[in-house]
Parts: sequence; C-alpha cells; structure tokens
Amino acid sequence: MCVALLSMSALAQEKGDFAVGLRVGPTISKIDLDGLDINESVTRWGAGAFAQYNISDHFRFDLEGIYHPKKDHVSDFQLGFDIQYLFNVSDGIKVYPLLGYALAFQNTEEYTMTSGRGSISHDSESTTDGGIQLGAGVQFDLGGNYFISGEYRFQPGIFGDSHVVMASIGYRF
Repeated sequence: MCVALLSMSALAQEKGDFAVGLRVGPTISKIDLDGLDINESVTRWGAGAFAQYNISDHFRFDLEGIYHPKKDHVSDFQLGFDIQYLFNVSDGIKVYPLLGYALAFQNTEEYTMTSGRGSISHDSESTTDGGIQLGAGVQFDLGGNYFISGEYRFQPGIFGDSHVVMASIGYRF
C-alpha cells in the first residue's frame, strides 16, 4: 500500500518547464604536479550555454557546455550534466544543491619557453578528463519567463581541483 501511495504521489507531480540560457564566470584550478614541483592556481574565464528540464516540481536536469578561451597556450571545452533539487525559499527564489559529471576536452598549442638557463619546447596535444562535480546555486525569477542564477561547483580531479563560479540568465518555455 505504501508503494502504491508513493507511486501515485510521484505521478501527481507535474513536469516543469524547459529552459535555455547563457552562462559566464571564472574557473579557478589548483594544479599540483609533485613530480615537476609545480603547485599553482590558474584563473580562466569561460562562457557557454545551458538547457534545463524539470522532471518534477523539485528535480531538474541541467546540461551545459562551457568554453574557456586560450590562456597560457591552453583552451578547453567542458560538457557538464547535473541533477538539481530545488527548494522554494519564497515566491520567485529557489536554492538548490547539485550533483553531476563534467567532461573536459583540453587543447594545448605548441610553444617554447626560454629563460636564462635555456629553453623548453612543448608539443601540441589534446587531452580529455572527467569527474564528478558538486555544488549549489540560487535562482531569482525576473518576471515573465526570465530568470537569473548563480552557481558554485567543485570539480575534484578534473585537470587539477577546480572551483567554478557561474552567473546565468535564462528563459523558460
């Protein structure tokens, strides 16, 4: 009987909206290569687009693509997929934790570094890395079908440990 009641309440939840929009923000990556004695933080700005689909009143899927333009001979494209649980704080304001997976495609161009002791050449290469992402966000309705949001994500182990902050503007259908 409990299973029947739970399944009826799950079916009673209406599917929500479909939304699309744009995102922009910094990514701060901590690179720690013990073998090469490199330990530094790199900040890069990225921009991209997202699509969201509400599967119930509280759960939604978020798919995004973020491009980080070339900085220090490196550029990348990240594809992320999250599930978010929405808490309605007040009318038009939602907060949400998120859990997902990010896949990053990184391209390093060929370059040569010179110093007083000589030069080091680096060949061009493309690499792929992926892992989980954890975070939280807040969304504000602007009126009509428009909204803005801000998110923080932690991506352990994706080309170092990355901290991502994104601001978004979107439109619901």
